Amino acid sequence: GPGLKYAALLITTLLAVATRLFMIHQPASIAWDETHFGKFANHYILRQYYFDVHPPLAKMLIALAGLVCGYDGRFEFKEPGIPYGETSFLGMRIFCALMGAACAPLSFLTVYEMVPSVSAATLAALIVTCDTALLTVSRFILLDPILMFFVSLSVFCYAKFDGCRTIAFSRRWWLWLASTGLALGCAISCKWVGAFVVAYVGVL
Repeated sequence: GPGLKYAALLITTLLAVATRLFMIHQPASIAWDETHFGKFANHYILRQYYFDVHPPLAKMLIALAGLVCGYDGRFEFKEPGIPYGETSFLGMRIFCALMGAACAPLSFLTVYEMVPSVSAATLAALIVTCDTALLTVSRFILLDPILMFFVSLSVFCYAKFDGCRTIAFSRRWWLWLASTGLALGCAISCKWVGAFVVAYVGVL
């Protein structure tokens, strides 16, 4: 019933959030490609010109998260391993972690839309939650968790749109069509590999 569905959705969502936020402050130093994307956030916060091969949306969102959480864009992000010290870097990490965590409930809802089975939807959400690659990449200041969120959102919106095929051109049909287009636009605006989800939806 609906109660079981929402209970499973809530539990898997909380589990995804907990695993991604657990000890999010560690390491308290620049990790991996944070050295690149932290610099890009600096440029946006300080309104400095720069060029990068990736589209801007994810970097702008990281910069916004840092700005909202008190980061001033002054930390240099020279190379991996340099301690953050008193720098307010956690806001950007937490934002990326929450975007990555949101992929779990989106997976649940997508599978449930396709196959109305709580067991299948829960399994999908748990796979996303427990996948160590998805877990790890969501815990740092990177473009990937933001890209994954918009890719997951695109597939979910398309599944909802596809479910409206019997009520074509209704208000709900237009809503999910527009939502799919918006999510696809956001995905490709994070990294060029977002074009693959555009192709996926196009093939379907």
